[in-house]
Amino acid sequence: MMEWPTTMTDKLEAQALVQRTARLLDQEDLDGWLALFEADGVYEIASYSPELRLPQSWWRSDAAGLGKILAEVPQHVRDPARRRRVVGAGVVEIEDGRARVESPFAVYRTTPEGETSLYVVGRYEDMLARAADGAWRYRTHRAVLDTRVLDAFTHLPL
Repeated sequence: MMEWPTTMTDKLEAQALVQRTARLLDQEDLDGWLALFEADGVYEIASYSPELRLPQSWWRSDAAGLGKILAEVPQHVRDPARRRRVVGAGVVEIEDGRARVESPFAVYRTTPEGETSLYVVGRYEDMLARAADGAWRYRTHRAVLDTRVLDAFTHLPL
């Protein structure tokens, strides 16, 4: 059996991390999701404002801040709808032990009554680094949104 080149294996593992992220968030396994970040990793939701002609950040937190915010989620009044992420194949570039991954995504929202609608569309812009255990971890996980009007707020990451 022929071995895959290391760069191909690295690329597949980087793409798998992004897919695993979607699954963990769909399951609301927030501790599992946080474990995918480096200790100083950063999560951000951003978009572009055509009115201001500038990028804008809706949410930006380091891993420690995320842990505190997400620990409080059960205390908040929440939208009861479930969210399902669909992530396209990412474009992966690897250089100097780091990976840059850009993946298109869509999040669908399904109400308790079973009505489903498109919630948000955008792309993930991710910077990954190898952890001591050899697994990829997020240095930066950015959700860059095309959608700027959300029909229901969520305290959960996209």
